[in-house]
Amino acid sequence: MAKIERAQKLFLDSLKEKFQSEDPESERTTFYRFDGVRQSPRKREFMKATEAIEKERGISMYDPERCHLGGIPMGQRQLMTYQVSQSGVFVEGDDLHFVNNPAMQQFWDDIRRTVIVGMDMAHATLQKRLGKEVTPETINEYLHILNHAMPGAAVVQEHMVETHPGIVDDCYVKVFTGDAEMADDIESQFLIDVEKLFPADQPEERNADIGKSLYQAIHIPTIVSRICDGGTTSRWSAMQIGMSYIGAYRMCAGEAAVADLSYAAKHAGVVQMASILPARRARGPNEPGGIKFGLFSDIVQANRKYPKDPARASLEVVGAGTMLFDQIWLGSYMSGGVGFTQYATAAYTDNILDEYTYYGMDYAKDKYGVDWANPAVGDRVKATQEVVNDLATEVTLNAMEQYEQFPTLMEDHFGGSQRAGVIAAASGLTCSIGTGNSNAGLNGWYLSMLLHKEGWSRLGFFGYDLQDQCGSANSLAIRPDRGAMGELRGPNYPNYAMNVGHQGEYAAIVAGAHYGRNDAYCFEPLVKITFTDPFLTFNFAAPRREFARGAIREFMPAGERSLIIPVR
Repeated sequence: MAKIERAQKLFLDSLKEKFQSEDPESERTTFYRFDGVRQSPRKREFMKATEAIEKERGISMYDPERCHLGGIPMGQRQLMTYQVSQSGVFVEGDDLHFVNNPAMQQFWDDIRRTVIVGMDMAHATLQKRLGKEVTPETINEYLHILNHAMPGAAVVQEHMVETHPGIVDDCYVKVFTGDAEMADDIESQFLIDVEKLFPADQPEERNADIGKSLYQAIHIPTIVSRICDGGTTSRWSAMQIGMSYIGAYRMCAGEAAVADLSYAAKHAGVVQMASILPARRARGPNEPGGIKFGLFSDIVQANRKYPKDPARASLEVVGAGTMLFDQIWLGSYMSGGVGFTQYATAAYTDNILDEYTYYGMDYAKDKYGVDWANPAVGDRVKATQEVVNDLATEVTLNAMEQYEQFPTLMEDHFGGSQRAGVIAAASGLTCSIGTGNSNAGLNGWYLSMLLHKEGWSRLGFFGYDLQDQCGSANSLAIRPDRGAMGELRGPNYPNYAMNVGHQGEYAAIVAGAHYGRNDAYCFEPLVKITFTDPFLTFNFAAPRREFARGAIREFMPAGERSLIIPVR
């Protein structure tokens, strides 16, 4: 089949801006002329800031010109700006580290501080054990009290210590249900209106899976989850839930039925965003290592924003996932430092992965008739090994040719493992979107890695190769711990525990399978609905754009302490 020709490569504008050249194919490169670290406006800002810090505390701090490699200055290569993909915003690389980016911080805060609690068991307890009548009026009264209590205000107790509303103004509770009649009885301020937030062609599937149950989408204060941990989320919410039931239904705080309400709120009726990890990793629930890739694909809402473009929606999952799993989880929780940031940014900057993925989309449409831009109509290709071989090979070879044709592209992705991850991601996304099968997508990823190594003799650093070379066997294995479908895998899945530059892409490959089929959700409809709420501080429908806003200092996070700290 003839090679697919794309009129305008998406990454060309970025390369011209970054390298100040109208000819990104030029092989002429001049080194040692970049003025070292001072070529970067952000690093000059860092150097100026450290002068005042050193003067105040009397201890040296940021000194890149002396401390980098024993005096070898940073910046012998070009310290480039980066375009956050498909945002049109160019940013300093430093501002894509999560410490310097409040949007990235809020993305994780909004996940960690969220828990979903069913109300059916509590209502049954109130009715059967206590003889209380549960009505729309009592439910609305309970929600009114709960939105007073959840930020940290007194209900049953005497008015003593409470939290400042201005510090916890991001904390709130809403409810949702698959029962339209029940939804009509809930005050609009407390309701996530599912019918308005999802595409019109999905309600039957979604409502059937939710049923007539009523669920609470709870977001505790950002500052609380930031000070404590993910395990605090369910405990904080359960305490306020118990107090609010006592207040709304005029219960005695010490009666036995309260224990049943507490059990339901803490355990029986709870959906966490992440499962607890083994003791050797010493992390509680609602921490990144326990997030299943299928569930993460439901947290990101890009497929609601781009229902006709599953590739774009999946690429948003890549950006969100590499930031959380590479930068925050592996880069800091599990390792520490700044070194993993550019593994992540390679996958969501400069439209490079986007270009490779859209090439794959065009190829799949041209050869197999997959109408990827209209997933409600287009048929998926049957997931066979032959189809995976074809799609992954075509996308991989095209991407390798791009790196060879554009030296500035190779300079942009200056590490072999960056290139390996991006090429394999495009291959995996093409396979998963094209077939609607996440396992086919993962095999496309692994095949791409093998093709890449065959062509260029290596992938990345020594330890990078292992998981990819055994991945094809793992993804088709019988043993449950080695062959789980992609939706059930996560950062702690065997062989994934230190997969730098992989995990966000794995999540997106899972997402693509469902986005390409126009499914209402990937793994858990309750999570999908919870994160549709536009009142959340972070916009989960556009993670890459939000990261760009954080980088250019336009994003306002929650949980700030300016109300209680001196003005500097």
